[in-house]
Amino acid sequence: MRRLQLQAMTALLLFVSVLALQANASTAVENNDQPFSFRNDLAQGDLEQAQKIFRLSHASYLAYEGDPAKGEQALDVYGFKGKSVKRAFLYSLIVPGSGEFYGGSKIKAAIFFGLDAAFWALYFNYHGKGKDKETEYKKFADVYWSEDEYTQWLIDSLNITSDLDKYYNRETKDSAFLSHHLPDTKTDQYYEMIGKYEQFASGWKDYDGPLPPYHEVLNPSPTWNQYRDMRELSNDWLNKAKYSAMASLGNHILSAFDAAFTVKRYNKRGEKFSQVELKMRLVERNQELIPRLSASLRF
Repeated sequence: MRRLQLQAMTALLLFVSVLALQANASTAVENNDQPFSFRNDLAQGDLEQAQKIFRLSHASYLAYEGDPAKGEQALDVYGFKGKSVKRAFLYSLIVPGSGEFYGGSKIKAAIFFGLDAAFWALYFNYHGKGKDKETEYKKFADVYWSEDEYTQWLIDSLNITSDLDKYYNRETKDSAFLSHHLPDTKTDQYYEMIGKYEQFASGWKDYDGPLPPYHEVLNPSPTWNQYRDMRELSNDWLNKAKYSAMASLGNHILSAFDAAFTVKRYNKRGEKFSQVELKMRLVERNQELIPRLSASLRF
């Protein structure tokens, strides 16, 4: 009895196994599946790994370009990034040469920066000398020119106490005003007028000669001449300082425009070179992915 049961169970298991094999075989035929192969499985793994590397390369820093018609994939290994013309202009407008340095021209950057440094060095040098001489001639005038003597001359010669008053002109027989008025405080105009106009000649302590308005001062006093020379030297140095500052300003403007042109030329050269496309392609050959570098020029 037990033998019959075992034989029946064995026959049933064999029948079920045959049906399962037939079902798998028919499904494989319908789906056009190929039989299992370790070689095919490894090749498929290599392809997936190469694609992963490709995608990582694209995501990091290379520009991706597909060519589905040829079944190829390409990586652009060169990418040009231009620089800002406005930024270069502003850089050099503030600090001459910095825009040229930004645009890659280090020699011109050094030239413009060096010129600006030289102009400012000249400015501080001349301005310092001019101010020192100005202080010197003002002290000199405070010693050798007297407002009291000038006022006394107004009283004695013109019968007035201020150069703002009318005086009687003996030649024209009419009332008149003096041409200049001495400031009430010792301003820059005060020190300019006492050395510039003959009306104030009487204030120089060593002056002895005819005076305006009826006479022309032919021989100014030695101290007056010395004072004029000191003021002239001071003004010359201050003018040189002013010209140095103006030259620096011009250097700022010139450098700003040159920096803009420098960056434009930089961008133009880069754009020309960027017309040469260098691409790294992954080409399938003999069921393997092979890297291939290609170059193309756009006209």
